[in-house]
Amino acid sequence: MLSMPTVSTRTLSLLSQKDGLGTTTLATHLAVALGGPRRVVLVDTDPQRSATAWARAREARSPELVEATAAGIVAALRAIRATGPGLVVVDSMPSVQSDISSIARTSDFVLIPCRPSILDLRAVGGTVKLVKEARVPAAIVLNAVPPPRGFGEAAKTAESRKALTQYGLPVLPVTIGYRAVLADALAAGLAVEEFEPTSRAAWEIRNLARIVENKLWQNGAGPALPRSI
Repeated sequence: MLSMPTVSTRTLSLLSQKDGLGTTTLATHLAVALGGPRRVVLVDTDPQRSATAWARAREARSPELVEATAAGIVAALRAIRATGPGLVVVDSMPSVQSDISSIARTSDFVLIPCRPSILDLRAVGGTVKLVKEARVPAAIVLNAVPPPRGFGEAAKTAESRKALTQYGLPVLPVTIGYRAVLADALAAGLAVEEFEPTSRAAWEIRNLARIVENKLWQNGAGPALPRSI
């Protein structure tokens, strides 16, 4: 787990307009990887409540769980921040534009998962457009990528990374492989670094967490909630 001291509250949101890109998988694993001494609150805005089911299956007290709707995200974040500093990780569902926009506007950093398939590469453009309109720092992460043959990235991953540059957002250097252990960990109420801490999957999640942490705290800016809060 990462161990940077908490000095204020930050909000990380995982957003996608398309289903099946791994927002819940990344949100839950990152909520643990970004924890340690830092308070982490996982906000589940997906009506399917997959993140909620995972959190309730856990024996660990962290992350804390808050259930909310996209429309109620501002009120939920206000209540969380009133109870102390820390990190808020928002798990979302593929949703209408207004819901994506509402969550984006309350975020300090948005992570947009994308799989390396032609349909997903095309579909991510809608999410990117909404996040850009919200004027919030964001990046794309390639998720469920195929394993490389030898060193470096698989050709499909490299091609997808190149294709994503058209959207004008950073594409993170770390990728998350298509690995069954990620789902196996969640089924056990764990994160992969708790389930198989020496696995390649755990290493990838930790690397992603380090990058995200730097994005969240590098500028020392205050929370991104509207002034009315």
